[in-house]
Amino acid sequence: MSKLKLMESRIKELQEKYWAGETSLAEEAELKAYFKKNPSLTMEGRYWNALKAKQTQTPPKAFKHPSANWRSRWSVAAAITVGLIAAVLVIQDARSQREFVVEDPKEAYEITRKALLMVSSGLNEGKTYSKEIGNINKAKEIISEEK
Repeated sequence: MSKLKLMESRIKELQEKYWAGETSLAEEAELKAYFKKNPSLTMEGRYWNALKAKQTQTPPKAFKHPSANWRSRWSVAAAITVGLIAAVLVIQDARSQREFVVEDPKEAYEITRKALLMVSSGLNEGKTYSKEIGNINKAKEIISEEK
């Protein structure tokens, strides 16, 4: 056998022992020295060699990336539009709130009284519904007792 084949079989044997966790420190040092001399034989070496080969290749069609300048112009235009819409809405809201400003205390009292009466009538309606629900529950209890 040639010296190269003997060395390769020795390295394979050492690798198997290494992955099984059975190598001595001297054998590990022998493996490290071998792969240091021949970095292209390791997985990392193969990866870097393939990467270098890919870097030298040119693609069949060149990809033209859309301009970042175009994207930034649209972003600025969108931000300005959103700002203008927000400003218009805030101004309209301020104007609509002025319509409801009451400065006369008697008028404010009358508006408040009407609002409270409306809430009170709604609560009273709810009470009548709750009585009806109570009656339904009583009827349900009577029916379930008869069974």
